[in-house]
Amino acid sequence: MRVFGLILFATGLLFSSSEDYLLVSTKQFTVQGTTSIGGFECNYDLKAKDTLFFNKKNNSKIAHTIPVKQFGCGNFMLNHDFRKTLKAKEYPEIKIELLNFKKKENQVYCDLSMELVGKQKTYKNLTLKLDKNKLKGDVVIFFNEFDLTPPKKMGGMVKVKDEIKLSVCLLVD
Repeated sequence: MRVFGLILFATGLLFSSSEDYLLVSTKQFTVQGTTSIGGFECNYDLKAKDTLFFNKKNNSKIAHTIPVKQFGCGNFMLNHDFRKTLKAKEYPEIKIELLNFKKKENQVYCDLSMELVGKQKTYKNLTLKLDKNKLKGDVVIFFNEFDLTPPKKMGGMVKVKDEIKLSVCLLVD
């Protein structure tokens, strides 16, 4: 009986794929937008270990709460405008959850759930491209989905477009 159990265990090890999971070492979130005079980019990086399991009934998820004040936009004015637009005093955190990971060849698919300014939105089947040591994908978000107004400066001469891009990058070992 022990021999039979040992054979089943060894067979399971031989036929299980080592590609059913990935080890994540860093999570990067980037918001990119355009204005009537150019573009802007705000970043948040977190070094934290996670393990992603794919194509399983109870696969893993990555959930993270990001303090809005921790996004860096390159200078004091942009940081201030970003925080004001996202109502950081009322809603100091953004909650992002990546879940339902599925892997096909060199692409990974997942759902992205985000809570921003007290509103929850889920984006289905986000494609994360696997390239060497990173999984990267983008989702387009509109200010009006979260009842936000794109900021304007200088009497409306400088306007931020309603469409912004959220990029998710997971660095893997």
